[in-house]
Amino acid sequence: MKILLKMNRLQSRYHGCLCHERIVLSSWAYVPFQAGCKFKDVRRNVQKDTEELKSHGIQDIFVFCTRGELSKYRVPNLLDLYQQCGMTTHHHPIPDGDTPDIASCCEIMEELAICLKNNRKTLIHCYGGLGRSCLVAACLLLYLSDTVSPQEAIDSLRDLRGSGAIQTIKQYNYLHEFRDKLAAHLSSRDSLSRSVSR
Repeated sequence: MKILLKMNRLQSRYHGCLCHERIVLSSWAYVPFQAGCKFKDVRRNVQKDTEELKSHGIQDIFVFCTRGELSKYRVPNLLDLYQQCGMTTHHHPIPDGDTPDIASCCEIMEELAICLKNNRKTLIHCYGGLGRSCLVAACLLLYLSDTVSPQEAIDSLRDLRGSGAIQTIKQYNYLHEFRDKLAAHLSSRDSLSRSVSR
């Protein structure tokens, strides 16, 4: 629980990025989405930005953008570039403003938990860093601690990222139903596993 609740702003040339020693929750300005484009007064360079992520010790990257978004923002090979730089890439596409199905979310939680257990510095990002990324970060808080309420997880992310964190009613409701859906999914998965092993 304390992993995400005690994040501080990363003191570097990238603003709008929140981090902890092992989990980084990023906005699009931190990630090399506008490669070769101008953002405010900074011209983006995908290679340089990816090397910057590597220099900050990022080992794993969870990307929630769809392949269509990556193409739209002129970085169709971003996932390959991350891997070429030696970063393990976890691609879990979630349409903008949407939520993952519970099986996909469970897979994301399990992968993030492994990263934390192995002390791997991990970046999670979507396009804006407010909707899908904050949804996953809030789910992680609920997944790691039974004492955090859905509203506390939402409030924590909004304290860190601003009032725009958790952008849609669908995302808000998803967080309030997360534990029940997760329990049902895990129970179903365990039942299926037991029946197959007989």
